[in-house]
Amino acid sequence: MADSVVSFLLENLTQLLKNETKLLYGVGDQVRSLQLELTTINQFLRNSTEKREKVGDLVSLIRDVAHEAEDIIDSFIINMAKHKRRNTVDKFLHSFQHTSMLRSVATDIESIKIQIATIYRNKDTYGIENDMETGDDSVRRTTLQSRRNRVEENEVVSFVKDAKIVIRLLTNLTSCSKVVSIVGMGGLGKTTLAKKVYNDSIVKNQFNCRAWVTVSQEFASKDLLMNILESVTKVTDKMYKMEEDKLIEELRKCFEMKSYLVVLDDVWSTEAWDGIKDAFPRTSNGRVLITTRIKEVALHASPIPPYLLPLLNKEDSWELFSRKAFRDEGCPKELEKDGRRIAEKCNGLPLALVVAGGLLAKREKSTRVLSKMAENVSWYLNEDPEKCFDILALSYEELPPKLKPCFLYFGVFPEDFEIPVRQLIRLWVAEGFIKEDKTRKAEDIAEEYLEDLVDRSLITVLRKSCDGRIKSCSIHDLLRDLSISKGLQENFLVVHSGIKTSTSLATTATVKPRRLSVHCKIFRYISSNPYDSSRVRSLLCFNDNDELNGEYFRSLHKDFRLLRVLDFGATSVPRVLPRAEKLILLRYLKMNAPHLEEIPPFISGLPNLQTLDLSESKILNFRRNFWDMQQLRHLFLSRKCYCLVKEAKPMPNLETFSTSNSSILCAVDFSQVFPNLTKLGVICSSSCIDIFDELQDVTSIKIIKIIGELANPIKEDGFSLNLTKITLARTKLRQSQFAKVGEFPNLQTLKLLEKSLAGSIMQCNKRGFPQLQVLYMEQLHVNTWSMQSGAMKNLQSLVIKSCKSLKALPEQLKQVTTLRHITTYGCSFRIGEFGENVVKRES
Repeated sequence: MADSVVSFLLENLTQLLKNETKLLYGVGDQVRSLQLELTTINQFLRNSTEKREKVGDLVSLIRDVAHEAEDIIDSFIINMAKHKRRNTVDKFLHSFQHTSMLRSVATDIESIKIQIATIYRNKDTYGIENDMETGDDSVRRTTLQSRRNRVEENEVVSFVKDAKIVIRLLTNLTSCSKVVSIVGMGGLGKTTLAKKVYNDSIVKNQFNCRAWVTVSQEFASKDLLMNILESVTKVTDKMYKMEEDKLIEELRKCFEMKSYLVVLDDVWSTEAWDGIKDAFPRTSNGRVLITTRIKEVALHASPIPPYLLPLLNKEDSWELFSRKAFRDEGCPKELEKDGRRIAEKCNGLPLALVVAGGLLAKREKSTRVLSKMAENVSWYLNEDPEKCFDILALSYEELPPKLKPCFLYFGVFPEDFEIPVRQLIRLWVAEGFIKEDKTRKAEDIAEEYLEDLVDRSLITVLRKSCDGRIKSCSIHDLLRDLSISKGLQENFLVVHSGIKTSTSLATTATVKPRRLSVHCKIFRYISSNPYDSSRVRSLLCFNDNDELNGEYFRSLHKDFRLLRVLDFGATSVPRVLPRAEKLILLRYLKMNAPHLEEIPPFISGLPNLQTLDLSESKILNFRRNFWDMQQLRHLFLSRKCYCLVKEAKPMPNLETFSTSNSSILCAVDFSQVFPNLTKLGVICSSSCIDIFDELQDVTSIKIIKIIGELANPIKEDGFSLNLTKITLARTKLRQSQFAKVGEFPNLQTLKLLEKSLAGSIMQCNKRGFPQLQVLYMEQLHVNTWSMQSGAMKNLQSLVIKSCKSLKALPEQLKQVTTLRHITTYGCSFRIGEFGENVVKRES
């Protein structure tokens, strides 16, 4: 299949043409005609398969034409919006200019159509076929597979602890599952571990019939069945002529009364397992061991959680690297510091450690050589004949089209950066990567995409929220380098750090990136102006304590007029902001504005803005025209912000509002102004009336975070709220107020943070918290927790952190049959005895 990023780009452009029809007045026929051409070429891309090197040229042509079409349409939308803002006199004075612009756009679109038609007519020149994959691709994948196996097998990591765990899972004959899986990213040593287990004496003694089969991306079920059969019995000529169902019967006969072990190495799809699973009888004492990069494959084969192979720690990494680099001589003391730097930059990935060590083994062992290599480990790994990146890239190539831009986007973040998931998802949505459907919001779909990337061992989860959702994540440095490299090839992304960029100086003049990530002072980038910024759709800044003056801000406004995403990071914007109304395509804006006391006027003139993050500002109030931002979905304000405008207009699309001063609740009618709000963060002030009383008619709110003391008791009519998650901090709830919280009928998650409760006793009344599933307690100063029978009857997970005064868990907690997990950190009490279904963790 041709490059899926191009396919995605064309889909996104088609969607843009559909959504902006009203602004395309005057060129409607041309736009509709272009849309038909794009649909044709997009269908061709979906049906075609990547074959030869020439395909890359074709993909580049299509990508460039699609980018050009997108630029024409976006520029036209900006000009039309500017024209509509003019008064009658100005429209008359600019009528000739407007007519000329329409004529020019129509001509440009016709030119694009001709280019697309020419490419489609000449597609056969590029050797594109719509049937099966050519042998070249199959040979390449087989070569990469054997290369990976050779690298892993030649340098066996000890895996002593990991092997013991897997062997225990395999030899546990009481287990109801026949399948054990090892899951991890490419190059982690899954095959090495499986071979260590396969050849272990305990395993050999228990399983007298064994077979090893490598599956890979391209497979045929009949070939897999024959390979297994050849390992466990003598194959006759008759068997070679059998169909798959007959081969399955033969294997079942072989395994029926035996204790067998079959290893299926490098499984990439659920279809591979489905094609052969019936060959393994459930009644025998056999086991199947699967290695895969994809968690979904493991869970499809067995409901038992797979063994997630971790990265190596620092010492094991150093041991593996030094053994490969210095062999029997050992590392000289004067080289150890730089050697350890190289090992650490491999981030615990055995494949990278082995390749890096092998490179050093062929070079001069000197401080100069090691120091140079330590400065740019990823470059050396990519230059090596073993092509570490090519092996890792197999996971990228197997991604479905919808996930490829999401993976490439991780390249915008700096090395070892803890990525906030909520922010990442909002960026994906603003970029247009996520398409809503009729039943789910874009943010929910994006969360599924992220979980899919995690399950494919491409992204690492760093932190989870108490209800199990991913809170922050990261990407391995080598996979990040892969995303930047692929992103540069596709004109998808350029990373600029001032000293080192993702492009060479020789090519910067020809690069026209769609996304730009700046990891240096923004004024330094603007001053050097190394790239053509006219096509940039996203500008993200990652730097510390930078400041942008008015002149540079005007330059951004002029040179980056097609922006959809603008994230200033820690860069401070000037006190007086120039006009920036031309940024009308902007969907995501994050500004650090420590000098501003009111929202700048130009922000209200951004009709497509979805996310506005001013949480790092000192803005105190809204302007009247703030309420004109009808597309706004997520709003983050300073904790000091309050509202001076009571005549607010409804904002029907706003879903998230945080963190607001509670005085805003008193100033506007939330049910009228924010009818579809689902998440609310509030800082309580003593002057405001009860927050739950104010929100009693806002039934759309599902999640609320309250910081600060509540002024009044919670009233009965507050129970109409449909809250599913509540976070409380410094609220100092009295026992009567806490009891009212326990009566919220739909509450599933409750987080009690520092000073959320007053007094030293936490009492859960009978039938209190009827739907609560997750309870998180941190830094509470209670010493006694008591529960009446029937309280928290659906509780599943309990996390208690740094509650040093708490003496013990309530005995009634043992009566909660749904409880599955109890975790404590920094507590003085012991969890005690619970049922065998409860997993306990203390630290």
